[in-house]
Amino acid sequence: MALISLDRRPSAHLAVPLTAGAVLMLGYLAAALLGASPVVTQALYVVGTASALPAILLGIRRNRPDAWLPWALIAAGAGFSAVGDLLYSLFPLLDGPEIDLQWAMLPYLLRFPLIAAGMMLMVRHRTPGRDVPAIIDGTLLAVAVSLVSWVFVIDPLRASMSGTTAGLALTLESMAFPIGDLLLLVLGLRLMLGGGFGLASLRLFGGYLVMFWGADTAYTIRLVHWQFEYTWPLELAWIGASLMLGLAALHPSMRPLGDRTAAADQVATRSRLSLLAGASLLAPLTLVIQYVRGGNLHILLVAASCAVMFLLVTARLGGVAAAQRQAAITDGLTGLHTRRYFAETLGTECARALRGGEPLSMVLLDIDHFKNVNDTYGHTAGDRVLVEVAHRLRTAVRSGDIVARYGGEEFAVLLPRTSPADAYTVAERLRLDIMRTGVVISPTEVITVTVSLGLAALPTHTDTPDDLVGLADKLLYASKEAGRNQVTAPEGTVRPAPHVGPVTRRR
Repeated sequence: MALISLDRRPSAHLAVPLTAGAVLMLGYLAAALLGASPVVTQALYVVGTASALPAILLGIRRNRPDAWLPWALIAAGAGFSAVGDLLYSLFPLLDGPEIDLQWAMLPYLLRFPLIAAGMMLMVRHRTPGRDVPAIIDGTLLAVAVSLVSWVFVIDPLRASMSGTTAGLALTLESMAFPIGDLLLLVLGLRLMLGGGFGLASLRLFGGYLVMFWGADTAYTIRLVHWQFEYTWPLELAWIGASLMLGLAALHPSMRPLGDRTAAADQVATRSRLSLLAGASLLAPLTLVIQYVRGGNLHILLVAASCAVMFLLVTARLGGVAAAQRQAAITDGLTGLHTRRYFAETLGTECARALRGGEPLSMVLLDIDHFKNVNDTYGHTAGDRVLVEVAHRLRTAVRSGDIVARYGGEEFAVLLPRTSPADAYTVAERLRLDIMRTGVVISPTEVITVTVSLGLAALPTHTDTPDDLVGLADKLLYASKEAGRNQVTAPEGTVRPAPHVGPVTRRR
């Protein structure tokens, strides 16, 4: 099994558990195929399924995740599952007192709420806010998987037991297993769709859920035909699933698995949209299969599932359209508006100002010597400077003012209902706010950043959007030619404030 670590190279942390797991699976397979004593075979099986518990506890101790409680709950669920294997598979072979198998199922059932609680806590830790895209995608996949599970697994099991002497308690207990597996699978889908699938621990955990669900589903289908015994392929799959769970906890990436992640991107990738499209087709495909088999068509259930999935897809596409609009008007690095949005808003605001006789001012500013920052400290430092300047601009203006990233290191500020004199005061405040506090570009480097600004107003200085931008740009370059780190406005706008020079750079 190839594992990918945090830096996408083969991890050496799992060499010993990988080797031990491979030896255990080969030992069980040899014992099952060569006709070894059932006690030996089942002992190897129980050791394999129980291996997840100590592996998770060791992973918690070794990796020390901040969110340790979800893993502790998952460990408890794995432990109860191992107790169930001991009571159901091995204990009857040891000539011990006879155990009511219905009570022996109780530890198996306790696995579901414990692991589900751990997964829900993990989801809350990773995405504490409302991750709408992941919620919609997860719900759509959950509806599709639930429909298929009900039609082909849960309902046939219910029907097969309803015509027998099995009591209500046994019937409910038997149906609890596929329902519990479905719950864990749905929670797993929500966890995977929340981001961070590049983490090896998350992929291993997803493999555990899929493998355990597949083995349990295969056994439930056997129960429909009244075949109660475990087979070696099923037991081998359960061992493999338990080993994957243990490896997920032992891998170093289990530590950041509980860390907060950004909400999933509204703009779905091609693979994600393909997954959702495939899930949406499961409902009509289920109907076709039932029709060919001549069984119960579940028309109402399929129709309701199709309706729900159609509404979810519509909501998802609406979110994608809104996200694309937001992406078109928002600069990805600074979070400010784009030049395109600024140009559209400028035209609207100019028309409003001329129609209503209100002043409209514009400030265009450029970071001084920005190329030297990139050349000296690297482009990462340059990005930090841009982000910090954007933050200071955003916090220094009113909520109704428009701030945009106009070019590489150029920014534009639109000030509706602001006279040239007031705009000059705002421009000076922006200059001082940017210069006053250094920008941290590394753990040991803090640099002072200054800007040059040009100011123009409508209708005082010009009466068209293009002329307003052209005049502000011309005055910006006048500030640079005059020595930088200053505001230049048309003559007579306001008496210039005393010039304040930059502070000394410190390390």
